[in-house]
Amino acid sequence: MKKIIALILSLSMLLAFTACSDDKNEETAGTTAAITQDGEENAPDVTESENTDSGSTDVSANGEDSTATSEESTAPLADPSTWTNEEIVEFYKAAAIKSKTKVKSKELKNLDEMVVNDGDGVLGTLVEWVTPHLVTALKNSEVEFDGITGGYEKLTVEDTQSVKAYKSGEYTVVEMTLKEQTDGIHSDKFEGSVGHAITVLGDISAVAEALPFLNIDFENSDIKLRYANPTVKVKINKDGIIEKGTWSYDVNITVANLDVSVVSLPIRAYVESAHGRVSYDVTVGGGF
Repeated sequence: MKKIIALILSLSMLLAFTACSDDKNEETAGTTAAITQDGEENAPDVTESENTDSGSTDVSANGEDSTATSEESTAPLADPSTWTNEEIVEFYKAAAIKSKTKVKSKELKNLDEMVVNDGDGVLGTLVEWVTPHLVTALKNSEVEFDGITGGYEKLTVEDTQSVKAYKSGEYTVVEMTLKEQTDGIHSDKFEGSVGHAITVLGDISAVAEALPFLNIDFENSDIKLRYANPTVKVKINKDGIIEKGTWSYDVNITVANLDVSVVSLPIRAYVESAHGRVSYDVTVGGGF
């Protein structure tokens, strides 16, 4: 009976992503941000186009020759609402790089939904029963790490759906909505639009290593991870440090034809279909 409960818990924890790696501050290759000699970040010398968004301005490059001088377009004290998307992204990257040895981040996951086999049968009923306990476990599994999340050194404006920057007192606020990303079981946690900006779960087949008493047939299953509503909102101080920030998304998982058995025991579970949703947040300075 204990093994059966362990099997159910393991399946549930798989859907809740508690086996996700927490080494979020792993460095990626290539730094492209420009930094001035006095430590303040320069936005790149690119063209800018007018944006009609009210309040804070969302800007984009139009590919035409700029009439602004290099000094005007790259000045750190320039009104950020006039920056192009490329300038904003490069400014954010420079701040993330500069902040990685100066701030601590907190990661929190929350299980919003989990259904196995449409809630039917013994497996579906037991997963439904254990879900509240997993919700509590995830809420209590806050992880703290050094630096800024994501493979931000690879971030480009093509990863974004919308970008804007504006002044808020002495701070520069950067807000980005990323393009949604869908992965299978094998992926790199720092790749893709969401991986570059926030970090994704990576190769989830590695969960088998954390559950050695189970045989999990990932390769013959159909598992999709869709990262929805990915957003970044940060407040950068005059020294170019990310003082407050929130990186967030909802990850939706769908599972079909997943075969799981207990090693050396005649205990097997077959997941015909399952789906779950976990909200994922990383914060700096209490969030923003």
